[in-house]
Amino acid sequence: MARCDYCIIPSVRPGLQSRSPQDIEDEVRRLIDNGYKEIIITGIHVGHYGVDTTRGRSGVPPFRLWHLFKQLDRIPGNWRMRLSSIEAVEVNDDFISAAADCEHLCPQFHPALQSGSEAVLQRMRRRYSVQAFLEKLARMREVLVNPSFTTDVIVGFPGETDAEFEETLETCRIAGFSKVHVFPFSTRKGTPAATFPDQVPAEVRKARVQTLGELERELAESYYRTLVGTELEVLVERESERDGWVKGTDRRYVPVELPGSVTDLGGFVRAVGQTATRHQLVSSRVEEACTQGCGSLCESHCS
Repeated sequence: MARCDYCIIPSVRPGLQSRSPQDIEDEVRRLIDNGYKEIIITGIHVGHYGVDTTRGRSGVPPFRLWHLFKQLDRIPGNWRMRLSSIEAVEVNDDFISAAADCEHLCPQFHPALQSGSEAVLQRMRRRYSVQAFLEKLARMREVLVNPSFTTDVIVGFPGETDAEFEETLETCRIAGFSKVHVFPFSTRKGTPAATFPDQVPAEVRKARVQTLGELERELAESYYRTLVGTELEVLVERESERDGWVKGTDRRYVPVELPGSVTDLGGFVRAVGQTATRHQLVSSRVEEACTQGCGSLCESHCS
């Protein structure tokens, strides 16, 4: 497992062990049979899935994460799967091709950026450059239909200057993330970064969290606007604060508010994006969007 200078996980969970594909498929089938609508593929270093099963074993055909996608995608039913996270360096053409071909896989991916500054990435001992990270996102956008990208960013890493923080802001703008999980750097005893010089003062870290948080809300609204007029599949999760409305999440991990009732909870509703805000996409139900009763978008079916 790669060891970043700030991360304690390799010390407390040093080994990688992949579950068998059949065990995973059996569990997913049980969940679907019991009414679950969304299955999240998660773990530590998910992109390394299957590597341990073939390392040092000649003649054993590889079975990687994208093979798992294809196997699970063959399970019938009205359900969807989502990948919790993926390292950008683990995204290759096989991964992208499988992601594009899998009906049930949501087009939302979470590659952790951590910093948009080359110098900071090197001090963190991350395994990629800013340019390589952005190129992976661009490649996925070429193949997938308007995918959304969410990420993690650490601000205030030891030695991070104002200029390096500005580089992170600019990288986030270029990447066009729909959500950024912002974390102020915190020391973890036993990691190299805990002893680095030039620790960034707490008040500076706090201010940078707020600045990046503001940018995140701007980027979110910008991405949500790309879905206005688009048909969405929303998994309804709870009632809204206003009567006659519910809230849920679409396939691209966008929070959606739409007309509905308690009877919609736990199910999929087809909707059309109407208005984007910094916090959500306000939508109408598809059957309400169509004045001709065709049950779909008027501009594509009733014109």
